[in-house]
Amino acid sequence: MLCASDLTKAHYKPGEVAKIIGVSPMTVIRYDNVGDIEFDRTPTGRRVIKRENLISYLNKQGMVQPDNRRKDVVYARVSTHKQNERGDLTRQIEVVSAFAATKNPVNLEILKEVGSGLNDNRVVLRKLLRRILQGEIGRVFVNYKDRLTRFGFRYLEETFKAMGTEIIVVSSEIQEKTVQEELAEDLCAIIHSFSGKLYGMRGKIGKRIEKKINALYEGGETDETNNDKTNNDKTC
Repeated sequence: MLCASDLTKAHYKPGEVAKIIGVSPMTVIRYDNVGDIEFDRTPTGRRVIKRENLISYLNKQGMVQPDNRRKDVVYARVSTHKQNERGDLTRQIEVVSAFAATKNPVNLEILKEVGSGLNDNRVVLRKLLRRILQGEIGRVFVNYKDRLTRFGFRYLEETFKAMGTEIIVVSSEIQEKTVQEELAEDLCAIIHSFSGKLYGMRGKIGKRIEKKINALYEGGETDETNNDKTNNDKTC
């Protein structure tokens, strides 16, 4: 009997489903025709079944065992090292861990990092995403939604859900002071980033203009030198 975490693909073909449930591909197609299994169709008309629909079918048939290999994770984040130094990250971990302890956690693991919620290239977040896509994580506990991301939380939530991972948000109310501080810092980071890019663009454009001016100037000097030489030759 397999675990849900063994099913790591987003979609499965009839032949793959047949191997999983131990029947022939034609039997799987017949199940689809009578509505026992919910398959979708690709633009070219091929049958595919979503991972969550396959797991649902296997659950009804008693073919999936409890997934004890999956870990629960506490994910904590602060935007700046200053917040980390004053203990904000530690307190956040303590609050979320205490809540998770009341929910029968499985192999609870702590993941923490310092970085802006606008940064979608955070190292720890990327590692978490990879592990979720590999079916290793059952639940993710966070203090607030914006600990995972400032924007696009629903995209993450749908992705996690498709892989059988649940996001559990501990606090629905947000501390206004902390949010205002972090949002201001995030906005400053955006302005600084764009300012740097614009400055860099100006520098590149300036260098190009200077290069062209120098080329024209050098070309003009060459022409003047050639003209002087020609005039001298005529005089002689």
